[in-house]
Amino acid sequence: MLIPVVIFVVCLVGGVVVSTQWLPPLADGATGGLAFLVVCGLLGVTLALVGLHVYLIIESLDQFGGGFKGIEKGQVLATGLVSMIWEAGSVLGLAGVVYLLAPRPAEATTEPSPRTGM
Repeated sequence: MLIPVVIFVVCLVGGVVVSTQWLPPLADGATGGLAFLVVCGLLGVTLALVGLHVYLIIESLDQFGGGFKGIEKGQVLATGLVSMIWEAGSVLGLAGVVYLLAPRPAEATTEPSPRTGM
């Protein structure tokens, strides 16, 4: 019973660390920082759900492997994949919505050089 917890925590931490390194920055301040934290957390949860579902699919195939025929193993795999895509995709979509609605960093404004002769 400890293995799923370890898989969840390792994938969660890995997803948060990778997303903090690869995501473009958001605006400075409380709103941008909170949005960045929420997005990184949701991406970590997405990876943790995928890791957990992969473990559960493998466990169900191993546990009932002797009694299943080829078609039934395919049905177990397909059901597990549909469940994984539904759960992880929902969280990933929510992370995308939060990231797209978060404030962007301020652009560096440069004064255009005045034209000479006009």
